[in-house]
Amino acid sequence: MLKVVKTDTYAIMFDQSTGEEIMSGINGHEDPFSLRYPSLMDIGIMGHCQNDCYFCYQGEKQEPNMKLDDFKKIIDQSGEVNQIALGGRGDPNKHENFEEIIDYAVVNGIIPNYTTSGIDLTDTEVEVSKMCGAVAVSDYGRDFTYDALNKFIDAGIKTNIHQVLSKYTFEKSSKILLNVDVWEGKFDRNKLNAIIFLLFKPQGRGKNLNDHVLDKQQIKDFRYLTKTATDLPFKIGMDSCMVNMIKQVDSLSSEERIYMDTCEGARMSTYISPNMLLMPCSFGCRDDWGVDINETPIREAWNSELFELFRSKLSQKDDVCPFGF
Repeated sequence: MLKVVKTDTYAIMFDQSTGEEIMSGINGHEDPFSLRYPSLMDIGIMGHCQNDCYFCYQGEKQEPNMKLDDFKKIIDQSGEVNQIALGGRGDPNKHENFEEIIDYAVVNGIIPNYTTSGIDLTDTEVEVSKMCGAVAVSDYGRDFTYDALNKFIDAGIKTNIHQVLSKYTFEKSSKILLNVDVWEGKFDRNKLNAIIFLLFKPQGRGKNLNDHVLDKQQIKDFRYLTKTATDLPFKIGMDSCMVNMIKQVDSLSSEERIYMDTCEGARMSTYISPNMLLMPCSFGCRDDWGVDINETPIREAWNSELFELFRSKLSQKDDVCPFGF
């Protein structure tokens, strides 16, 4: 099904079955630098996590999960949103209202996606996940990782791997791009949809892990490997934070600029914390960058001074992180 969002200056066409989104300026206008409303929302439905990962960017904060009624309030204001990514502090599939959350998004014409560690994934959660556009499993390289991958793949769900890209995972990531089966056959790579590389940034519990940060040569090498990777049985992708780094060491071709973008925070996407603060992105998950949408409509918060400040920094230099990463 094709969903179309149209304004006087731009149009967005979103294929709900494939996830392909095409955005274009219309009526003589250039492609938009920012939208009048986000097309993607990262919604932190989880307020706490028991996994205790030493590098977690969400930090030590523990709070209640987002209430179902609050989630519905967000969706009820989101007619121009095409997709949501469910996240927060913990595995979204462990939210007490997981099925209702997924169902409410779908009923309202919004495609839900989420990332999980895969720990204790149940058959019921897999069945509910069939309503999602895609799911991603974080690569911990553990038995629960492969168990989750196999369950999702066997259920016919579009399945991705999220691979954190740091100095300590660089060798493994390089081998993946060289078409080496680093997982040694623990799942069928040919049935995987994509590997998504996520740039490690020192924040939260990982704020002092500066030795994990990629150096410039590794960024250049990663760039080369992505350009020369061939015959992979899956697609490859990366977050916009990694695109920022690549653009700092190499220019993007005209073709790449069509499907690769630098930071989209406060331009195309936004993050909502479990306690209902609207922020430019989840790496700015701190109160001084949040607008309380219990008190302020999302559209008004999207056009607030905080968001305009974030956008203005990107308009001056699009390959930097306004948060300083």
